[in-house]
Amino acid sequence: MSPGQQYRRLGKFELHEPLGEGAMGIVWKAYDSVLRRYVALKLLGSKFGKTNDMRERFLREARAAAALQHPNIITVYDLGEAEGQLFIAMELIEGKDLSELIGGVIEVLQGLAYAHDRGVIHRDIKPANVRIANDGRVKIMDFGIARLQSAEVTGSGAIVGTPTYMAPEQITNGPISAVTDVFAVGCLLYELLAYQKPFEGESIHGVLYQVLTSDPKPLRSVAPSIPASLERVVYKAMNKVPEDRYGSAREMRTTLVAIRAALSGAGETTTQRLVGRWTPIPAAILRLARPASLRARLLTLGSLAAVVSVLAYFSLTSHSSPPPESPGGPVTVGAPGPVVLNLALASMRDSVFSARTRAEAAGALKNNVSSWLVGETMLQGAEQAVNGGAVSRATAAYAVALDQFRRARREVDSLRADATHVYDRAKAVVIALPTGPQRTRATAALTRADSLIKGMDYNLARLAAQEAENIVVAAGLAPPSVQPADPQRAVATLLEDLGRAVETERLTNLRALFAAPLTDKDARGWQDLFRTAQGLTARFTTAHLVVRGGSATAAVQALYKFVPAAGGSQRELRPKMAMRFTKTSNGWRIADMRELP
Repeated sequence: MSPGQQYRRLGKFELHEPLGEGAMGIVWKAYDSVLRRYVALKLLGSKFGKTNDMRERFLREARAAAALQHPNIITVYDLGEAEGQLFIAMELIEGKDLSELIGGVIEVLQGLAYAHDRGVIHRDIKPANVRIANDGRVKIMDFGIARLQSAEVTGSGAIVGTPTYMAPEQITNGPISAVTDVFAVGCLLYELLAYQKPFEGESIHGVLYQVLTSDPKPLRSVAPSIPASLERVVYKAMNKVPEDRYGSAREMRTTLVAIRAALSGAGETTTQRLVGRWTPIPAAILRLARPASLRARLLTLGSLAAVVSVLAYFSLTSHSSPPPESPGGPVTVGAPGPVVLNLALASMRDSVFSARTRAEAAGALKNNVSSWLVGETMLQGAEQAVNGGAVSRATAAYAVALDQFRRARREVDSLRADATHVYDRAKAVVIALPTGPQRTRATAALTRADSLIKGMDYNLARLAAQEAENIVVAAGLAPPSVQPADPQRAVATLLEDLGRAVETERLTNLRALFAAPLTDKDARGWQDLFRTAQGLTARFTTAHLVVRGGSATAAVQALYKFVPAAGGSQRELRPKMAMRFTKTSNGWRIADMRELP
């Protein structure tokens, strides 16, 4: 710092110069005046501090990321809040982006393999999130942040990531796994070798359209000197079917290390390109959905089934240019334009825009549901096909867009129902709070949730209602909710109450949900869990519920998430339980629960 120079301050940090900015916030080169060292200070965007729930979730995810200690992952020094601003202080790497050093990809894969082994998926690997230190070592940035953004902030159905490096399963809201990061590394390696991105378009929808439907240009057509073996690595990593990629970051790294060792200056004279095309047949789609649960598979298949029909047609027609079947003028995605079409196509196009308008009016765009984005992407492709006179291709794409916009309306209806359910559940327990500051805060959050529901902002409404509910839980109260008359829904409500009662870590709240007093053994079991877990969250879902009059039985899947009291990263437990329920004068209660082997 030059004499007399003044810098903007944030708590103990002096903000010297911005290093970069993205959707998550801005990164500053900053000086820690207490520890007297320079750091990279990431200031999170204002949306991450809107509610206490968001702040608590941010801190929990950031602590899990901070527990990762590896030479190829950037070190997190500090995290917290100052002057209402959430921040992460990280190791400052004075270096260049990975785009200038190809060899660093191997180190990126080393860091990813370490993180994947510990259950952490990055979700947003791109050149801007990789730095090269002065000593040449690669550092991966922003672990845990992409997970926070997609799972905790944007809400159900939202698509998060950098379009050029997003795997197809991210676009279609499918199951995310370690091979999702492998796809992004493949895209990154392609860019390093070809000096151009694998997927490009004039808009985000154009890029997503390319990721879903097209292979990038063959590497050796762009850079003929690239060895065929390296080209095969890139295309395997970028395969659109997750199971056909490398099974792990470690496997891809091993292949790259072998290639680097084998290259002795003699170029390969023969090549056999490993085709990375996603062959659009039912088997490939089933492979894409297989890692998920049955419900997730159905959602993924439903989202992709319509797209496949277009992909199949595109794959058959991509090598020829059919003559124009009908003239067409310039068209943009916005509203039906003055284009000359045959009667059937014009009617379909009108139906698409009508479905789009209805979905938007229901709140699909405002809530950023995944089907809306896929529909917009396919609609843009259809409009471009019309401009080129390819009416048959346009017809297929319009059919996909119509299905996706209808699906988007159903998705947003589901979001509204979910937000309303959480609001009703929170309202039932807020009244249990005695008059005082906590009751005032909870009521304010509940009022905000009601306003957001009326404004069709269902993701934020759900968070606001959860905040009101969390205030009740933080006060140590979790009274049973009012149960609906239907036994299936009543048991589902009871299990929601059970999860909330566990999170209070109070036996009194658990006892209120059981038909008979807890045994000493059961009470000790719960207390042992409470002692060994910090930040405990619990969810219980029925896999099979059978109701017979005033009793019911179910197989229940439990999910506990917590940070061990002794320290370390976040852990998960997923015990399976057999539970019996009985109807009492106060509603359905738990008669018995035991863990299955």
